[in-house]
Amino acid sequence: MSLRKRALNSFQNAQTSVWHSSLSTDTVNMEKLIVQTQNGQVRGGIRHSIEGYDYYSFLGIPYAKPPIGDLRFKDPEPVEDWTGIRDATKYGNMCWQFFASTQTYSGSNDCLYINVFAKSMKNIDKLKPVMVWVHGGGFMFGSGDDANFGPDYLLRKDIILVTFNYRLGIFGFLNLEDEAAPGNQGLKDQILAFKWVQANIAKFGGDPNNVTAFGESAGAICIQLLALSPMGKGLFNKMICQSGSIFNSWARLKNPKKYTFMLCNFLGKYYTDPKQIVQFLNTLDSEKIIRAQEQVRKSIEKMLGIWIYCPGIDSESPNPVVPVAPEKSILKGIQMPLLMGHNNREGLLLLMDPHSFAALKKEELIRIDRNFSKIINDRAVETLKGYGLTIKDLKQMYFGDKKISIDEIDAFVDLQGDFNFLESIHKLAKIQLENNTSPTYFYVFSYDKEISTTRAVSTLQLKGACHFDEVEFLFNMNLRQQLGFKPYKKGTDSYKVMEIMTELWTNFATYGTPTPAKSELIHILWEPLKDGMHLRYLNIDTNVKMDTMTNIEQKFLSAKSSLQKNTKL
Repeated sequence: MSLRKRALNSFQNAQTSVWHSSLSTDTVNMEKLIVQTQNGQVRGGIRHSIEGYDYYSFLGIPYAKPPIGDLRFKDPEPVEDWTGIRDATKYGNMCWQFFASTQTYSGSNDCLYINVFAKSMKNIDKLKPVMVWVHGGGFMFGSGDDANFGPDYLLRKDIILVTFNYRLGIFGFLNLEDEAAPGNQGLKDQILAFKWVQANIAKFGGDPNNVTAFGESAGAICIQLLALSPMGKGLFNKMICQSGSIFNSWARLKNPKKYTFMLCNFLGKYYTDPKQIVQFLNTLDSEKIIRAQEQVRKSIEKMLGIWIYCPGIDSESPNPVVPVAPEKSILKGIQMPLLMGHNNREGLLLLMDPHSFAALKKEELIRIDRNFSKIINDRAVETLKGYGLTIKDLKQMYFGDKKISIDEIDAFVDLQGDFNFLESIHKLAKIQLENNTSPTYFYVFSYDKEISTTRAVSTLQLKGACHFDEVEFLFNMNLRQQLGFKPYKKGTDSYKVMEIMTELWTNFATYGTPTPAKSELIHILWEPLKDGMHLRYLNIDTNVKMDTMTNIEQKFLSAKSSLQKNTKL
């Protein structure tokens, strides 16, 4: 069976299964496994990592009241206290979602659970830095479990790791621009999770005054929104944002109601009144709603680059998370140390069909060429207008007079990466430099010698690090194991990159700088940004080095005059 077929066949199993390492308590004081949280006692377990050490895991701890019944589309409520000792040796339910690779639906509304990992529970009075991971997945997919986010690599360092689930899709981001459904329920789930960390993490040996929020793609966008929100104040004091920016055209919808109207239509109701819509949705079981959501997603242009449910302005809420457009509030900067960056070929992700997760076929590229104007979404058009460019100009920049085809696949990848990721990330970096009183560290992840779960799906073997590739060097992914990939072996380049990533990330979480001093592994100091148009960055490969690149905004700013010159010639 081909690697690509194994990837597609294994994806669902990896997402829904829970891998259990051998639980051992022979040499461990059983009292260490029981922790008193604000809401009750939990009993965790001991797992054996692929790195050879044992660690404590506390899984499936509820951080909010289950959003079931009439609470499905409402703000989360605080979790209720329990009596006795709650078992915390298994991950909690995943939130409802669609699995594109297998065309199946799975999940639960009772899904708001948090997980805590610690290498040691000795001397918990000496509090450790805390790293809280917010998973990505386009606001519609994913979970905090070890299908993708096992703790084995990061716990090599002296930190406490936290992961959690939050509501996805329509259950997390239903926004009818009305008090009946103002949106951002999923962001409010995240806020409750961070509040749980503040209230309880000291009991696990973590320092509530030294919390780093980190996330990738949609997860990075979420923590930026929390950092800008009055509701997020005091929840964390450092951020790591990987491959995501609030300026991404796919990070917010121009007309969020539109897709819920379409969803109701698919279900045979032509409602437009928000209260009527919510009442109607509350009569349906969750799987039926998610099936209709997927019908809507598949009915729109698949290369449009939007998620039909995502964060938005929730000014109609009595407790808004995003009361004004984040593109405006960000202009004052996020006032905390920030580590941010992207991979060197983010656009490789767009070689995957967003509906099926299968490799993009050459016939699809021909269709894209013929319908190029239809794959640029409304917010992306606005971005182009800001540079004085048209959709036609954008295509001309990357393809000239050539057609989009398999022969021009590198140009297609560059366009998708530059316009859908880098332009927005570089814009955020420049704003942070100009407005943040704390340092901003910028990276580019370039290592591509290890086949990744994302690139395994593609039939094209192109160079570069794809969107999400760097995550596989921070977390042990059971998905990799189910695809037949072996753990990184000591002495290999891949293992060295994992060591580099975990050292940099945990140093930043501990000290607020990724290189407090030179080390045996990292022989240079990572310098923060100094010039917004010439970005000084750390190139992460088998060896790290400081380098400089022109902010890609300059490419778009100068494009109009360049195109005019070429036209005259």
